Amino acid sequence: MGNIINFSRNLTFGQFSSYVAAIGVFDGVHRGHRQIIKKAFERARSCGAGVIAVSFSPHPRSLFFPQAPPELLMTESQRAAALLAAGADDCVFINFTPAVASLEPEIFLEELKNNSGLNICGICVGSNWRFGAGGRGNRELLAGFCKKNNWSFDAVQELEFEGETISSSAIRKAVAAGQLERAASMQGYPVQLTGVVEHGFHIATDELAAPTANLRLTAGVMVPDGVYSGSAVVDGKRYPAALNIGVAPTYGNGLRRIEIHLIGFSGSLYGRELCVELYRFLRPEKRFASPDELRQQIAKDISCIMADCPAT
Repeated sequence: MGNIINFSRNLTFGQFSSYVAAIGVFDGVHRGHRQIIKKAFERARSCGAGVIAVSFSPHPRSLFFPQAPPELLMTESQRAAALLAAGADDCVFINFTPAVASLEPEIFLEELKNNSGLNICGICVGSNWRFGAGGRGNRELLAGFCKKNNWSFDAVQELEFEGETISSSAIRKAVAAGQLERAASMQGYPVQLTGVVEHGFHIATDELAAPTANLRLTAGVMVPDGVYSGSAVVDGKRYPAALNIGVAPTYGNGLRRIEIHLIGFSGSLYGRELCVELYRFLRPEKRFASPDELRQQIAKDISCIMADCPAT
């Protein structure tokens, strides 16, 4: 069936002759995912091998449930960068097509062994990871395959937070409910929204002296409407940020949008990708009686945000 792995995205092979493959979707690269990478790293270094993070594109649920695809916590490039930062030496993406989805688990593993171009010497996954047609592949099947091929095998136990298994789905649920602290505790880093900056209506710039970047979301789960404190990095510098998510009732046109005011930033962001961290909910949206009243509230918001934002 040909090569099932796309090597064009994040490939820098050369340092290692063999690899322990850490396999999973890894959306969000949360604390549980990083445990898998850590275990793969320990196993790999004990035998002089590298760690290859093997992920999937698109997200399998997007193929199985196209009418309700998951809201991804990260863009693909962010996922790859986070996996490398967690300890992987390289990262590749399996082209998750209907043909790949229909592979029996044994055939999938044979493809990975013989047609991926990777010299694999071990596999590391989460203990409940399922794969192959009908989800029939499990850790018992993986253990048998690895033993047969004289590969190492590790199934890493899932982590829990306050009685709930840490998972990308649990994090999405927490973010959608506005539980930023809970989501950040499961992820191991603040909640993020990523998108492309688009033109807005310039009202905040012209009347409020608080220019905003309007974000067209490409990754991240929308939080409940309101005003939030956060920050964003532009050209290597971190700026405190005020985020208004909702319809902006004082000046808006009724359309829900994400508006970001980067405190202390000057310049154009149009067309650029921006990743914003959210720290906490400050207040609900409200309609103000006058521009002056809104300006006073913005000043109060900024005071709170400056206290929340970590130093650059």
